[in-house]
Amino acid sequence: MDFLKRFASSSDFFGMKKFLLHWFIAGAALAGMASCAQVKKPAAQVKAAAVGSRFDQVGWVTLYAGEPCTSQIMFDFRGAGSTVWLAAPRRETEILTDAAKKNRGVHISGKWRRGGQSKCSYVVVTSAELTR
Repeated sequence: MDFLKRFASSSDFFGMKKFLLHWFIAGAALAGMASCAQVKKPAAQVKAAAVGSRFDQVGWVTLYAGEPCTSQIMFDFRGAGSTVWLAAPRRETEILTDAAKKNRGVHISGKWRRGGQSKCSYVVVTSAELTR
């Protein structure tokens, strides 16, 4: 009976109504802010150069997050407004992994290669140096 008496009073009813109204307004405000948030688009994949041509740029690397079109690809290189996939031998992989973890710039030299699938071009790193 106490339970019914508690919710039967008008002040509790209006208190609950006010509480629900505040939660609705807060939810609407959060939904509005979320809809205005800008989605960060990934940098465009650079149009691949001819197989065997040289690649020489300065930029930043991140560990490749995804399913590569060939097993050698381990890094995304961002420089000059585009993204290039990188494959590297052990020594350069250590340098690039360190640069990715510490968000350091790198100077990359390499050669363009093509994977087995279409639209699968990447650079095999021949030299990687940390920049200041």
